[in-house]
Amino acid sequence: LKPYDEVYVRISPEYNVQQNVYVDGEITYRGVYTLAKKTERLSDLVNKAGGVTKMGYVRGARLERKMNSAERARMESVLKVAQQSATGEDSISLAKVKLGDTYSVGIELDKALANPGSEYDIVLREGDVLQIPQYTNTVRVSGNVMYPNTVPYHKGNSIRKYVNQAGGYGLRSKKSHTYIVYMNGMVAKAGNGVKPEPGCEIVVPSKPKANGNAIAQWLSIGTGLASIATMIATIANLSK
Repeated sequence: LKPYDEVYVRISPEYNVQQNVYVDGEITYRGVYTLAKKTERLSDLVNKAGGVTKMGYVRGARLERKMNSAERARMESVLKVAQQSATGEDSISLAKVKLGDTYSVGIELDKALANPGSEYDIVLREGDVLQIPQYTNTVRVSGNVMYPNTVPYHKGNSIRKYVNQAGGYGLRSKKSHTYIVYMNGMVAKAGNGVKPEPGCEIVVPSKPKANGNAIAQWLSIGTGLASIATMIATIANLSK
């Protein structure tokens, strides 16, 4: 080397900072695992952990993912727009919304394991947590129903039948907006062949409350009309 020479030590293109993921629940060897490559997928992680136990419900598996800076910025922008367009109670409710550090990724682990490397076999990233629950043969019914309840799951039962087991729809229920939250984190609107599955939750939304100001206005109008009617009756009696 000579004076003023510059020496560059470049980073190996194959080098990656160690990234860890976690698998919990009904898995043979639960715990922390290191991603061996950038394209490591759900099926790879399950195989590393020794496979799902006999009690595991693969269709109910869900993935929790850490929110990165780009995702947080996008969600904050969406929330800000929603707050600007909301009115009344909606704006108060949105003001209480707090973004967490993680979010749920809807997965179909059964399809991922049956078709390794497919679009169902999601590529993992740092901090992912794969949760494999135990099989649950119940269905939760909540929202605007007469008696929110948890009832046994029966294959083939319709959404309405489960709602009936919770006392039926409430007075202010929005039946056409009923939706199902599945154990794997996916959500589906009722209809078009959507069926309840073990461990899911059927949610019946409520119609917005009547406008209190509008009711007050109608009451004031009614009171005014009653006063005018009383006045007319009094004048008619005096003229007799």
